[in-house]
Amino acid sequence: MASTQTDNQAKNTADRAVGQTQDVVRTVQDNVQNVSRQVFEATERLTRGFNLSKEDAERFANQSRQNLDAVTRCGTVLSQGFQEASRHWIEFSQKQFQRNLAAVNRLAQAKTVQEFTAIQSDVVREGLEHFIKDGKGIAETSLKHAEEAGKIFSGAAKQTAQIASRPN
Repeated sequence: MASTQTDNQAKNTADRAVGQTQDVVRTVQDNVQNVSRQVFEATERLTRGFNLSKEDAERFANQSRQNLDAVTRCGTVLSQGFQEASRHWIEFSQKQFQRNLAAVNRLAQAKTVQEFTAIQSDVVREGLEHFIKDGKGIAETSLKHAEEAGKIFSGAAKQTAQIASRPN
């Protein structure tokens, strides 16, 4: 019964954390959209203020939109990465909690100090192995999303440089 109650508490905590992460992702996406709209409006004012030709103004506006699109895509990719890493940490915490309960039961069944020490050593070793394995998975996930965001930015920067180097 206590184990079921503990499992339910851990699941509820994980569900709340996932919900909060999703709220953060939505907030970030909303903020990116607001910034995109504000930058677009500022671009419109700049093109009118500098009396650019219609072609230059369109080229400038298109490039600004493409840059904002790249920023938005990067924000989305990084938000997804954050959400995925959070989910992995929650799963790791749940698994570790279960392993700790099992370890306490194993330790409680020790009949001698030597047996207790051997079990404790195994528990510590297993805990470190799991932490390293799960931490590596989380790091790989984070790196994958960071690389994807970097590729998006790199592509946008190359495109901007090409357009900027064209003669008018």
